[in-house]
Amino acid sequence: MLDKRTMPLSALRAFESTGHRLHMGQAGEDLGVTQGAISHHIRALEKELGVKLFTRSNNRLQLTDSGERLLKAVTEGFDRILDGAQHLDSDSLSGRLVIGCTQTAGANWAAPIISEFHQSYPLIDIHTVEIKPQQKEIPREIDIAICYGKPIEDNRLVEELTSLDIFPVCSPRLVHKKNTVSKPKHLTNFPLLHEGLQNWSRWFSSMNITPPENTKNIHFFNTNLTLSAARDGYGIALCNRLEVQQDLLEGRLIQLLDKTIPELDSYYLLSDKPEKRSLRAKLFEEWIKNIFN
Repeated sequence: MLDKRTMPLSALRAFESTGHRLHMGQAGEDLGVTQGAISHHIRALEKELGVKLFTRSNNRLQLTDSGERLLKAVTEGFDRILDGAQHLDSDSLSGRLVIGCTQTAGANWAAPIISEFHQSYPLIDIHTVEIKPQQKEIPREIDIAICYGKPIEDNRLVEELTSLDIFPVCSPRLVHKKNTVSKPKHLTNFPLLHEGLQNWSRWFSSMNITPPENTKNIHFFNTNLTLSAARDGYGIALCNRLEVQQDLLEGRLIQLLDKTIPELDSYYLLSDKPEKRSLRAKLFEEWIKNIFN
């Protein structure tokens, strides 16, 4: 039996999105999680409630009667929460929010998150500011920052947002034959695209491989250029799933092998301490944490 103290909000969000989409994969895209995570939430919610919420007919999801009743209640509840939050204090919402992030995060995954947040809170005047990967000191003008690498707290709050693995990707045009790349050493037959973080050295070291001296290398000064070259078929890049999830879904890039290593660093969220944080920053913090959780 559900009660307010133990209500599984993440599972209810997964159910609400799946109920409208009738497709777990699309619901996962909406919430920025995997289809497997959506399926896990739905099963857990059905177990908690003791009822089936969906049936599958002709390989398509359908809501049960119980599912339709719950969807109506959950949708109305979320709409009321959102409406209430937006009208707590119009003066608190109608103001400036400065968000810092790296170029790579902004170009590949943070921009849609920020844009969707603004659609829900149109009174907030959002400004983005570039910060560098592994930048230690974050300017005070930034209300909340998505940092690659842990920054100095400087009397603010720093929390890990996510840690990721990296893996090799390339354009499908680069590898024409199915078995062209079946072992890690085969990657050295193609140009390797570098972004300045020594990721290829760490990756080959973890595989106990020493690349031949005649291995072709192209060095770029940031990850965006590296990924752009990979999309255009100029070589193989190492990246994390956040950076290329849309490219993989739409077929611009493919993953080579299943060998991964941990990213050199994690993503962190920096903001003022709760007692000093504006409502605008609090709302964005909750928004992005919900996506990653």
